[in-house]
Amino acid sequence: MYNEMINNFKAQMAPFTQMATINQKAVEKLVAIQQEAATELFNTGVAQAKALVEVKEPRAALDLQVAYFKNLEAKLTAVAEEEITTLNTARNELTAVLEKSVAEMTETAEKAMKDFGSFDAAAFDMSKFDLAKFDLSKVVPAFVADAVKPAAKKPATRKVAAPKAASAE
Repeated sequence: MYNEMINNFKAQMAPFTQMATINQKAVEKLVAIQQEAATELFNTGVAQAKALVEVKEPRAALDLQVAYFKNLEAKLTAVAEEEITTLNTARNELTAVLEKSVAEMTETAEKAMKDFGSFDAAAFDMSKFDLAKFDLSKVVPAFVADAVKPAAKKPATRKVAAPKAASAE
């Protein structure tokens, strides 16, 4: 029975585990993409600075900067596209897991409703249950003790006398 309960729990938690795994993989991939991009951008920035130091002509420096920024734009665009692809893939996988989970929950609920529909309340004999012997105070003593306590009396309020009017003599 214990193993069956553990297996049922694992089966019920499987969608959450799958979703956590999908998210973990997506985050790891995004971090790797960002790390690679940052390293490459740093290295190209250092190389650009070295190249600019060696240039003597302003026009050559301008051409180097234009080429550097075009390269930078292309790299950042590629990184953004790769990240979007990663996020879309993760979203699609998560959607599939959620749709499957909802379908299974719906199927289980429908089955339960069919089973409940076949329940014959008239055949259920309540006379076999003696609820008079059921003592809630043994199950939850503090709750019952608080519920049974009489309400505390409010302290009497003292009335303050009205000030005397000054007498005119």
